[in-house]
Amino acid sequence: MIIKMIKYLAGLVLLTAMSLTGCDYNNEDDPPVVSFVPDTIVTVRMIKDLYAGQLAITDYKLRFPVEITHGWAVKGVITASDKVDGNLYKEAYIQDATGGIRLVFESTSGLYIGDSVIVNMKGLWIGDYGNFWQVGSVPYTEEDGDIRVSGMNMDKQILKTSVHNSTKPDTITIAQAKTAAYLGKLVTFKNVQFTDAAVNHTYADVVSDPPETVNRDLMDCSKNKIIVRTSGYAAFAGDTIPDKSGTITGIITIFSGDYQFIIRDYNEVKLTKDRCMPGVPDLGTPVETISQNFSSFTNNAEVLISGWQNIAQYGDRSWQAKYFSGNTYAQATGYNSDLSSMVTWLITRPVTISAQKVLSFQTAKAYWEHAAGHKPFEVFYSTNYTGKNLLTATWVPVTATLAKESDVDHTFINSGNINLPVESGKSCVIAFRYTGSDTESTSYRIDNIVVTTAK
Repeated sequence: MIIKMIKYLAGLVLLTAMSLTGCDYNNEDDPPVVSFVPDTIVTVRMIKDLYAGQLAITDYKLRFPVEITHGWAVKGVITASDKVDGNLYKEAYIQDATGGIRLVFESTSGLYIGDSVIVNMKGLWIGDYGNFWQVGSVPYTEEDGDIRVSGMNMDKQILKTSVHNSTKPDTITIAQAKTAAYLGKLVTFKNVQFTDAAVNHTYADVVSDPPETVNRDLMDCSKNKIIVRTSGYAAFAGDTIPDKSGTITGIITIFSGDYQFIIRDYNEVKLTKDRCMPGVPDLGTPVETISQNFSSFTNNAEVLISGWQNIAQYGDRSWQAKYFSGNTYAQATGYNSDLSSMVTWLITRPVTISAQKVLSFQTAKAYWEHAAGHKPFEVFYSTNYTGKNLLTATWVPVTATLAKESDVDHTFINSGNINLPVESGKSCVIAFRYTGSDTESTSYRIDNIVVTTAK
């Protein structure tokens, strides 16, 4: 009996072992390992040239992406990707010695800045978005009828050969950036700043639902500008643009003729220096008194006074000298300006205020066109304006008698005597600011500006 039991148990163990050995959970073999075989290495420029004929078609709706049928591959370095800050989505930029181009993917890429890669181009398609080249997969038609390339499968098309490679931006000017030679390339701008209209706003709109991409203007000290385009989903989208200048690094793109700049890494936005004031001279050294009646100016001349500043903050109009009825004065107006917004400042040379100083001036208006409650003219003083920090200086309103809508045109009104603050060892500037537009176009005039020591 014992012998039979032993034989039975041995048989059961054998059957169990055979059953386990023959178990194939999916009845499938392991997937074959497909090795990445690079095609013939060509340049980014050669890939772009495949689409030259389509890009030459003025009506973009008549363009169609071009399939890359050659056994070609591009070898380069990733200069920007969707792995940093969220400013890019399902895309990356590759660059070689001939230029850069956008790669679009079906899902978030596994590429990082500094990855050296080979992209097999055969079977991919090259198209454009707003005249900028992009390489992806089979074309599709959007709801508005535009034809785009879809995202490629990164794992099938790209081989990563090394990581942490140096990416070396070209240091160029904004003017240089607005050429085809730099499209898709990594660049650095030095001595640049965002425009006054952008300062103290966020890079993008994070309040809207969903967040919205926003364009802000970057400029240099020669007033050259380029659009900085930022996604509402970027990690820095809600950060406030500083009132500073410095350096910034990113990618040059284009959209329908407008050159654009894409920040690839917010750590490369280094705006820490004082702003420049394009075309605006430095403030003069402090003086004890001021007396200015504009009689030395010819009609229509820009008001340029040694040590003073005449600043067109918004728009391209500044204070001008005007001659009327035997008198010369300074005038600002939005009339016939074609400007949606106009703000211009006339700022005096600093005045020492260690003793009581008194300000007086005259104002007149003509052809009042401002809406009720909208002020064409205001007067301020500042004790911390340096000549560079227009937006962040503290501007204290001056209470004075000013020409108003009900006054007779061309009639000058005395401001009255205004006591300036007394602060030992300090100085202050007086600022006359006009705000208007092509529609709110009241002409406003100032004359006989005097600062004297109180008697």
